Amino acid sequence: MTELKPEILSAELVPAALKELFAYPALLEGMRTFLPAELNEHIFSVKDKISNVHEFQANIVYPVLKAIEAVSVRQITTSGLEALNPAERYLFISNHRDIVLDSAFMNTELFDHGFETAPMAVGDNLMRHRISELIFLLNKSFVVKRTGTPIELYRYSVELSSFIHDQIVEGRSSVWIAQREGRAKDGNDRTQVGLLKMLSLSAKTDLPSYFRALKVVPVSISYEIDPCGVLKTQEFLRKQADPEYKKSYQEDAAYMLQGLKGKKGHIHIHYGAPLDTELTAMEAAPNAKKQLEALAGILDEAIHRHYFLHPNNYVAYSLLHGPEHDHRFTEEERAAALAFFERQFQFLGEAAGEAGKQYLLGMYAWPVVNRFAQGGN
Repeated sequence: MTELKPEILSAELVPAALKELFAYPALLEGMRTFLPAELNEHIFSVKDKISNVHEFQANIVYPVLKAIEAVSVRQITTSGLEALNPAERYLFISNHRDIVLDSAFMNTELFDHGFETAPMAVGDNLMRHRISELIFLLNKSFVVKRTGTPIELYRYSVELSSFIHDQIVEGRSSVWIAQREGRAKDGNDRTQVGLLKMLSLSAKTDLPSYFRALKVVPVSISYEIDPCGVLKTQEFLRKQADPEYKKSYQEDAAYMLQGLKGKKGHIHIHYGAPLDTELTAMEAAPNAKKQLEALAGILDEAIHRHYFLHPNNYVAYSLLHGPEHDHRFTEEERAAALAFFERQFQFLGEAAGEAGKQYLLGMYAWPVVNRFAQGGN
């Protein structure tokens, strides 16, 4: 991986990046295997005319995502965008379930509704292969450094905090970042205080004022079906069997591929209103650490409250915790969900045992637990 900074790929570097990307036989073979012939023809007809990351997104990423949506998504719906202004810049903080598609579908919906797409934070663990590095950079991504010495990571975090702040406050662009490092593989969406600490490193005012200036928008992304549910369960079981187990880049690549091609059912994306009066809860906290913990709770409450719960979620909750919410699905929906879970268990195999089944069901049940823990309806 080349030395990277938290920045968007500049226009003068785009032609060389494109030339390098399309010179890789593995990329071309993947395109022939997974994309429709007419889409491949379109990409090859426009790639040499692209001069910046915006054109790459509009002319290559957007039609690829629409092709993925056509074959793997039943429907995408959104809510909350009426509270946002396309002329404003926001810090979108969302729950994180899929390596690629969370930010990709969020941006596609922004684009479809007249907003500019938001640059996306991507961990350097996903930049280990040059093809994926080039695709992420061309797709308006910037790097979150996760490997290095403590002092290297701190210095980079300060630089990253300043970059995100300036993008938004100076009106350059909105920014997307996940609420945590890595996906919530168990379905329990929780904001990491460490992430908020990083964001605050460039603060020169009190923290509530600083985060108001960032115009933080909580985003809830809900998948009816997690296309990587079996992979996530298998990873959990490996870690149970071997606490020293570390996921390889090849496994990350398998997640990305399965996320792209696997069935997802209905996807709902809710964009919250920018946090404002809610941040007064931070002011009562006695110190910066407690203020950031309060902000994490505010984000969690907003993300949980607007997570779109599907029958799969309620049936999984029923199987794990009892019939409290059984009135929220029909017998037909229950039968369909049970059949779906049975197919998932079959993919896991008998070796997964009860622990594997419980983990997979928990993935779907946690959003119900979180919604009603705070008096949801």
